[in-house]
Amino acid sequence: MPKLGMAMKKGTLKRWLVAEGGTAEQGKPLLEIMTEKINAVVESPGSGVLGRVLAPPGTELPVGALLALIGGPGDSFPRAEELSGAPAAAPPAPTSSGAGAASSAAGVESSAAGASEVLASPAARRLARELGVEVALVPPSAPGKRITTDDVEAFAAARAAVPPAPAAMGRSIPFAGIRKVVAERLHESLQSMAQVTISREADVTGLIALRERLGPGFEAGSGIHLTYTDLLVEVVARLLTEHPQLNATLDGEEILLSEEVHIGVAVALEDGLIVPVIRMAHCRPLREIAHDRAELATKAQNGTLSLDEVEGGTFTISNLGAFGADSFTPIVNPPQCAILGVGRIVDKPVVVDGEVQVRPTMWLSITFDHRLVDGAPAARFLQALADRLA
Repeated sequence: MPKLGMAMKKGTLKRWLVAEGGTAEQGKPLLEIMTEKINAVVESPGSGVLGRVLAPPGTELPVGALLALIGGPGDSFPRAEELSGAPAAAPPAPTSSGAGAASSAAGVESSAAGASEVLASPAARRLARELGVEVALVPPSAPGKRITTDDVEAFAAARAAVPPAPAAMGRSIPFAGIRKVVAERLHESLQSMAQVTISREADVTGLIALRERLGPGFEAGSGIHLTYTDLLVEVVARLLTEHPQLNATLDGEEILLSEEVHIGVAVALEDGLIVPVIRMAHCRPLREIAHDRAELATKAQNGTLSLDEVEGGTFTISNLGAFGADSFTPIVNPPQCAILGVGRIVDKPVVVDGEVQVRPTMWLSITFDHRLVDGAPAARFLQALADRLA
């Protein structure tokens, strides 16, 4: 099991891209693994025959655990149980018709053998067959006695009295993969932090004017569509250098105030959520921020993010404005201490200098860990952000 990032401790083998007995080529895709944050395709460390697969799909193993053996043509490979340190994982259920038939036959023989050892009268066996009851499951009226027809009838009647399980409505979706990892991390976040959310509506006339002024030339010069998220990342990153309490993490008994600002931008996927990180956002020009945001978003949708590209964030922005959300309560992405939720832009009548004017407004919500920062500093940050967007 390869180590794909500094914090990686374990991984789940999602699928093999080369079948056992197939040819593995060094540097070519060999398997796909799933970590707590990403799915990653792993290249073969060498060339040869994939002679022994020790970890079937779905196996979770620590970094460094043995997954498979690669050797030369004609090599003799030891069995899995002969290898020290091989995972004690059950092999996948047979899928071919031949394997399935063999398994079924073995099961029938085992069941028949077990039934023949049960103490039961011929009449009881015959009645059990007629009622579709496995005689081995029928308890006798007293320990050591043989099963009678009365015992079979009583067992069948008791089974018929049990109401059937309600039929499942709709289709089921496996609770696995990124969906399960996101659920576990968010649940852990809520259980381990004292999370509080502060919200306010902001006049974003300045934000819209800035995008209208920079957008056309920006896209013509870089080929990248300038988004409100790009502008928010730039503004928030610089603002966090003035409000370091919101750019902090809890490390044991110490609160670490980071001098560097690494902004995570939440990206929605079909099966969950992932947060790639824009590094050193506080000191980089807008064109580089936009380039990184676009590139990371594309990688996220294609499932090609590396573990290093989703680790090390100090603050997160989650923008649901494009999905029509006005306001929401985001959940902090640990070990960070704060996250900013951004809603859609809506024109509303507001009072400016005693007059009613129509202005573009946006709801901003900051959720923070109250163990690390109090409400007043969080509110001041939100106020300063609103002032810079006006």
